[in-house]
Amino acid sequence: MFKKILIGYDGSKGAQAALQRAAVMAREFNAQLTALWVREPLPRHSDLPGEFEEEAEAAEEYFKVRSEEVKAAAEQHGLAIGCETRRGHPAKTIVKFANDGGYDLIVVGHSDHSELWGRLLGDTADRITDHAHCSVLVVKGYPTALGK
Repeated sequence: MFKKILIGYDGSKGAQAALQRAAVMAREFNAQLTALWVREPLPRHSDLPGEFEEEAEAAEEYFKVRSEEVKAAAEQHGLAIGCETRRGHPAKTIVKFANDGGYDLIVVGHSDHSELWGRLLGDTADRITDHAHCSVLVVKGYPTALGK
């Protein structure tokens, strides 16, 4: 059914649940699975020396931890899962990455933000579903031992 699945992965509880669900689907459909973490661009102006370097180092460390989480899920499900990072606005970047890469499903976790926050600003999952060229699965809930 799906041949290329992209998961928006930021390490949150919702993203962890989405990673587990996407891994099960990828195994069932024999699909390629890629996890994408989108980091916000670094600030353009800095008042402190070394701020850019510190931000870049923190982002690299964060991506390293996310990559290890993805690797653990891949091993758990007996899959190869690609892991990528890009800079930009999360929803826009995920949609563009999926479109450019020919993905036919985007899987994202539901945000833990309050209902009021979501109604006022919208959340990443809402924006992705509004603008994606392909199917989108929004996983609600928390990680479970799916596929065991």
